[in-house]
Amino acid sequence: MNNNGKFFSDIFWRYLTHIWTLIFLVLLVSDFIYQGRFSYLLTPFSVVYGAILSIFVGTKEFSRWQNIYKSKNHPGEIFVIIWSVLLLALLSASWVLGKDYKISSEIVSVYIMVLTVFALTQSSKRIYRQKRKVD
Repeated sequence: MNNNGKFFSDIFWRYLTHIWTLIFLVLLVSDFIYQGRFSYLLTPFSVVYGAILSIFVGTKEFSRWQNIYKSKNHPGEIFVIIWSVLLLALLSASWVLGKDYKISSEIVSVYIMVLTVFALTQSSKRIYRQKRKVD
């Protein structure tokens, strides 16, 4: 997994992030459906997910600033949409189904983290583009 001396490759972190996102989303929905049965797993999963997402985004931004990363894709927007839809769906379901169906605070924390990471990468991208115009 060594890519020209880099600590793993951007592709490795992308796939790992996607896998952990899917697993964590399924866990959150399962915890909601089964009324907190998996709540003991949510904190460890959210910490690991946050670390993996941060590493992925960090390596991507470092690559951008080293003029290595040139993607036209917009996975950040997709992540924000997925997390937004999930949060709104669970909030709505909780409201409709009643007080026995509770949303874990972990989903709110992770949602805030995803929004923060997205905002930071958008700022980094904007600064990078401005700097490239000046040079």
